[in-house]
Amino acid sequence: MEEEYVPFAKRPEWADVQPETMDYFRAVVKASEVSDRALRLTDEVIRLNAANYTAWAYRRKILVALDVDFKEEVQWVNRIAAENPKNYQIWYHRKALVERSRDPSFELDFIAQMLKEDSKNYHAWAHRQWVLKEFNLWEGELDYIHQLLKEDFRNNSAWNQRYYVISNTKGFASPEVKKEEIDYALSWIQRAPNNQSPWYYLSGIFKGGKFADQPYVKEKALECRERYPTCAHVLSLLVDIWEEEATPESLELAVQGCEELVSHLAQTYKKYWLYRKDLIASRR
Repeated sequence: MEEEYVPFAKRPEWADVQPETMDYFRAVVKASEVSDRALRLTDEVIRLNAANYTAWAYRRKILVALDVDFKEEVQWVNRIAAENPKNYQIWYHRKALVERSRDPSFELDFIAQMLKEDSKNYHAWAHRQWVLKEFNLWEGELDYIHQLLKEDFRNNSAWNQRYYVISNTKGFASPEVKKEEIDYALSWIQRAPNNQSPWYYLSGIFKGGKFADQPYVKEKALECRERYPTCAHVLSLLVDIWEEEATPESLELAVQGCEELVSHLAQTYKKYWLYRKDLIASRR
């Protein structure tokens, strides 16, 4: 007569060995179990390894099948995110929740809190951009960005966000909007001329356009050049402007600007400015 099978978990000689959480999880997935206990198990698995894609995907499957309250799940994700703010799976899960519920009311405040902890959190910024665009929540975003810059005017992520918002709302085609944004960038440049972020933003405004359309930018750049002769950012902008003008005199100035950048103002980018110099010189 065969002995009755006794699971290892109930055998005295194995009492000192604790069953692995992942063993239970694999069994649940294999059986395609959808239950409250399976949902609780995914919580344990995710806490052990927040990057476990299978656990997150299975949790979403259970949430849909059990029609779990959206607000409760958001609160659960908040707690997990506090410990793993840069984990991609967490942000993907939040997006899936919001897409299904069509309720973004928790998102902007939550993201703002996460950005207080780390202003350069790429996943937080990407999620914020998605929420703004998906639900047309642009109102107030420029004020939020301005506040971030008041707290840290070197916050390059905030400058990128401003560019994203303008591009998706007013756009930079209008001369009026372009002038507003130029003035905005210049106002920050005056406070800290060696801060590269507003200079990059200023250059970005002219993508697909011409500096000649806003001649006072050159005037301001020349003024800044006179006041701050060792500022590499203003000279870089002037090289772009002179190259666009493409007169013999302006091309000569552009070449000289590249030489100065190579010699002592921007040696980190020496190869780039040597390349630019040769390119511009070939047009003379």
